[in-house]
Amino acid sequence: MSRLVFFSKGLMALVLLLAAVGQAMAAPPTSGDTVALRQQLATPLPDTTRVRLLTAMCTALYSARPAQALPYGEAAVSLARTLPPNQQAPVLLHSLLRLASCYANLSNGPEALTLLTEAQMLAHRLQNADALTRAHTAQGGIYHERRDSVTAWQHYRQGLELMSQPGVRSRTRMRLLGNVGSLFFFRQQYRQAMHFDSLALALARRDGDSTAQSNYLSSLATYQLQVGNLGRTKRLLTQALAISSRQNAVRSQVNQLIMFAMYYIETGQPERTDAATREALRLARQSDYLERALDAYAILAAEAADQARYQQAYEWNQRYVALNDTLNSRQTMQALASAQVNYEAQERALRLRQLTEEQREQAWRNRLLVGVVAILTVGLLVSVYLYRNLRRSRAALAANHQALEQASAELRSVAEFKDKLYAIVAHDLRGPVTAFAGVTSLIDSYIAQNNQAGLARLPALVRQAADSLNHLLDNVLNWAVSQTGELDCRPVPLQVAELFSECQGLYQTTAAASWQHLTASAPAGLCLLADRNMARTILRNLVGNALKFMPAEGRVHLEAAPDPDNPQMVLLSCTDTGPGMSAAAVAALMSGPALPAPIASPQATGLGLGLALCRAFVHRHGGTLVIQSRPGAGTNVTVSLPAALEKAREAPVAESVESPLA
Repeated sequence: MSRLVFFSKGLMALVLLLAAVGQAMAAPPTSGDTVALRQQLATPLPDTTRVRLLTAMCTALYSARPAQALPYGEAAVSLARTLPPNQQAPVLLHSLLRLASCYANLSNGPEALTLLTEAQMLAHRLQNADALTRAHTAQGGIYHERRDSVTAWQHYRQGLELMSQPGVRSRTRMRLLGNVGSLFFFRQQYRQAMHFDSLALALARRDGDSTAQSNYLSSLATYQLQVGNLGRTKRLLTQALAISSRQNAVRSQVNQLIMFAMYYIETGQPERTDAATREALRLARQSDYLERALDAYAILAAEAADQARYQQAYEWNQRYVALNDTLNSRQTMQALASAQVNYEAQERALRLRQLTEEQREQAWRNRLLVGVVAILTVGLLVSVYLYRNLRRSRAALAANHQALEQASAELRSVAEFKDKLYAIVAHDLRGPVTAFAGVTSLIDSYIAQNNQAGLARLPALVRQAADSLNHLLDNVLNWAVSQTGELDCRPVPLQVAELFSECQGLYQTTAAASWQHLTASAPAGLCLLADRNMARTILRNLVGNALKFMPAEGRVHLEAAPDPDNPQMVLLSCTDTGPGMSAAAVAALMSGPALPAPIASPQATGLGLGLALCRAFVHRHGGTLVIQSRPGAGTNVTVSLPAALEKAREAPVAESVESPLA
């Protein structure tokens, strides 16, 4: 009966230890591996590389020798925390998971849970589904070892939900399935346990993971032992122990030897039971696997009592009690530490909630601030846009105002110009009209006196008045055309002598009627390159103005000569013995408006439109017009026009031709 009691205790202990199967899945390291890692760690390395090597060293030792692995894991985590933020998270996550597994193998659940909580937060931030699944699996294993199956199942269930996500490794799935199978076995739900263990074993065989196969074969052997299938139990345990021995997985060997001892108890083989238990006790002490050492003491005490070896049973039982007290003290300390960890975790959770609320409030304030800044920015942009449009409108208005003022000034100038033109035309028309009136008076007088000689001169006087009127009309027409730009300048070679002879013939009668003398002289063959009509108009206006302002017996002389300063120009001068003009009058004519005011003299009125037309036509040819005059000394008007490239071949004209006296 006592054997059955101890057997039940041993079986329960075995079920509990199987909860940690998932914590010991790594293949045991070879001495060469650890030596190579130590040699690499002895050389100068970058911090990130050193963290990875320290974590690899912890991984190589945490299953078989967790006490030796612990310093490497703690050094890896400490160094990872000092890395820059952009390099810290991935390596720190891996180091935390490995160090947590090391603490779990040393039965320090509170410290392992603290590390796993930090790793879980990092995995969430990095969106690492594999690390998050590993964290939930490890947390479930720790709570399972504490016999808190409810909390363990909560973590396992979260791991099962994450297991199908991309990025979760096959090894992580296998570990999770094995732990879930152990949990269902602890709950005596053997079919579910068998299902999950079978899935885990299939993954281990597919991946060729011998260590995992050994653990899951042990789990299946436990199931077969529970249902009484002893033959199947022995075969599964034999396969599992063979694999663990090859892999040097000490803790797995301890578990399997304890199960062999239970199998031998069931089959009534006390010698083999004792041998298996003692070997399990030796390996448990070697690997500091105290929970399994306690199970070994219980089995050895029960077997000694059944065989009436009470002294040995008492000794084994004393060892059991001492070790159990030690484990209970450790569990008490772990419970206190766990309570402290829970309190700190609650404090951190509360602080985290406060920080989250503050962050949300700050984010809301930031969004509000961004909205206000955006509204102000839009308002500023609209204001700038409106201001720029206003400035453009003002600039356009100012430009329009300036254009209107300029147009008004031009209209006033045009109006003044027209008024002046009308005044000049009216002023210059008085002469021909008066001449016509005088001719009619002479006709009446000569008819009354029967003066045939006077009547004979009347046609010449009428022709002179008509020519004056025609000349005035030509000037008005030419001026109007020149101002509109429709009068084209078409230069052709012109003989100066012919132009002078034509002008003499036009004004010979007028000069003779006023007892004036008109002479002209030009070098033989001298030619101009000018517009014929414009050249004629220039000469007619110069001669007509000279005759108009000159008293009786006066002289007008036309002269032409090459320009000594510019061989490409010809100088045409008109000199009279008239009353002359003051320097102010000459300056006004040369620098005044394009249409100067008419000048009145005792002899005649005019010199307005004719002189303006001369200036315009001379400038159209690229020449100049110069007036030299003094009061009482007559006037000389000189114009320069372009010379023709080829000289005319006609015979030279007379040096001087005088008009007959009237």
